[in-house]
Amino acid sequence: MTISPRVPLFVVLIAAPAAMASAQDAATTADALDRVRAALAKPPSKVTLMQRTPDFTVHIEKRRPMQEIFDVPPWATDPVGWQPPGIGFDLLSAVRYVAKSVADAKHGHDERLAREEVQRAIADYCAVQQAPDGPGAADWRTKTAQICSTSPASR
Repeated sequence: MTISPRVPLFVVLIAAPAAMASAQDAATTADALDRVRAALAKPPSKVTLMQRTPDFTVHIEKRRPMQEIFDVPPWATDPVGWQPPGIGFDLLSAVRYVAKSVADAKHGHDERLAREEVQRAIADYCAVQQAPDGPGAADWRTKTAQICSTSPASR
């Protein structure tokens, strides 16, 4: 296997910027250390701070709003596991009752519409039918026109 003459050139081009960056980092680090050493070599400041006694004091007392109105404030809950007292009203049962009432009303409405549609279809059917004349008329009335001969209220 032979190595192309371009490979060493490629390696040098990649390694050169990294070497230059590390040299610059070393120079900036040395400059920073020199500045810190110079600052530490200076004599300490002649300004002295004296401790003063405060002119006033503040006393903060935590008090809940309207504490005197409530024996136990509403935000002070019992430990985990506490259940609210039963007051005789179950919201879920009220929602179920309303949902059942709505479903029953819809069912009744749909049933009434279906009955009216069947009555119209029977009335249309009977309006189209004509009684034949002749010997088979009695047989026709017993078989075909029985639904037409009954009153709409009893259908």
